[in-house]
Amino acid sequence: MNLLTRTLAGIAIAATGLFPFTSHAQNTDSASSSASPQQTAAQPPDAPPVQTAAVPSSTEPICGILHFGRCLDDLGSDEKGVFASPFHLQPKDAYWLLPLGAATGLAFAYDAEASKTVGVDPNRTKIADDITDFGSYYATGSEGAGVYFLGLARHDPKLAETGRLGVEAIVASGTVTAVLKMATNRQRPLQGNQQGDFWADGTSHWEFDSSFPSDHATSSMALARVFAGEYPHWYVVIPAYGFAETIGIARILANQHFPSDVIVGQTIGFLAGGYVLHHHAQHCCGRKQSLSSRILSTLSPMANPKTHVVGVSMEIPLGPGPE
Repeated sequence: MNLLTRTLAGIAIAATGLFPFTSHAQNTDSASSSASPQQTAAQPPDAPPVQTAAVPSSTEPICGILHFGRCLDDLGSDEKGVFASPFHLQPKDAYWLLPLGAATGLAFAYDAEASKTVGVDPNRTKIADDITDFGSYYATGSEGAGVYFLGLARHDPKLAETGRLGVEAIVASGTVTAVLKMATNRQRPLQGNQQGDFWADGTSHWEFDSSFPSDHATSSMALARVFAGEYPHWYVVIPAYGFAETIGIARILANQHFPSDVIVGQTIGFLAGGYVLHHHAQHCCGRKQSLSSRILSTLSPMANPKTHVVGVSMEIPLGPGPE
């Protein structure tokens, strides 16, 4: 039950690291009532009351420690939307699904050879493990909560929202990764015959913390996606995605995951982070992304066993970015 415990711990971080922020939109009912005396004075005493247009109230609570029920509602809707997303695919999604499927299939085909090429180096493994500690669920959850508290201290609602949504994205994506780990039960690079077999021992032996996909890659990319979405500037996008890619590659160099584990994990984190942004953010959406931001959002790790190279692939979008 280790992985489920870690997932519940992530939810606990989301619960204890959030405080309510009131909506920035003003309640125009009071403004209308304050302006109405002059208009009323100009009317005859027996004139019917002036009918004003109803303005929707924007006092709906935002997820926080004083609105824990709203946090549960948000997380529930996130999980439902993320798990149901494969049933809502459209033909236009082939633009990214086909390259992703091809990259994942190629990675599966060369996973074992790539892992053998990486080899085992105790010193390198120690350094890589130390680096990946910053990309665990605990670490990324704490990092998101820290950004939230920093936003509170600086009275910066956008910064606080970034941290809050980062934690939500980590929890939402982590649940998907946990389910896939239990469903696939894949051996890690140094386990068994070192081929990364799925259900190598049948149903007689299985683990909650199997190799596929990488939870470090998932959580680090989910956090990076939220940061890059809220602040689509090169000086935020480069460090954010650079952090996620460093964690993913380090997991391969530490002999903890195959390339396909990292690719799928990062995909889950990226998509879950985007879902949370577009459904809960008040600041991120509706702005045109710069070319550099769009290019950096396509980064993904790669390994070529023939040339003994582990690196990062990149797509260059040629069309106009989303408005």
